[in-house]
Amino acid sequence: MGSRKSKKKQVKVTSLKPFKLRTEQRGKVKEEEFAKKLQEITMVEEKMRIPIAQGLPWTTDEPECLVKPHVKDITIPVDLTLHSDVRAVERAEFDQQVAVKMSFIEQYKMEREKEQKLAEEEEIRRLRKELVPKAQPMPYFDRPFIPRR
Repeated sequence: MGSRKSKKKQVKVTSLKPFKLRTEQRGKVKEEEFAKKLQEITMVEEKMRIPIAQGLPWTTDEPECLVKPHVKDITIPVDLTLHSDVRAVERAEFDQQVAVKMSFIEQYKMEREKEQKLAEEEEIRRLRKELVPKAQPMPYFDRPFIPRR
């Protein structure tokens, strides 16, 4: 029996190799980023704890002698004529013309109404004179009225 065992090929022992999963790589990257963020936050907080002294205002220092700018000639203002001003004047004239025209029309209407009233009153007077009650002639019973068909 011993001979048989020696003749069999000896099987190699499998070597253990760990799995390389992408999720583990991503987890490591996330952990590193989180650690960096925590470090940055702590650094910012430490800087905030240290007070920063503010310097003196510029008004306490001696001002420099400023060079005066070259004096320019006085600019002469130009009279501006705005289109809106011109338009306002034209519109005022137009409104005045319309008002005059409306007053003429109103006067004309009033005159016509007066003339019409006078004419109606004259007509009423004339009709009253004409409409004096008069007796009608006596009908003739000799020839009675027979309508024709």
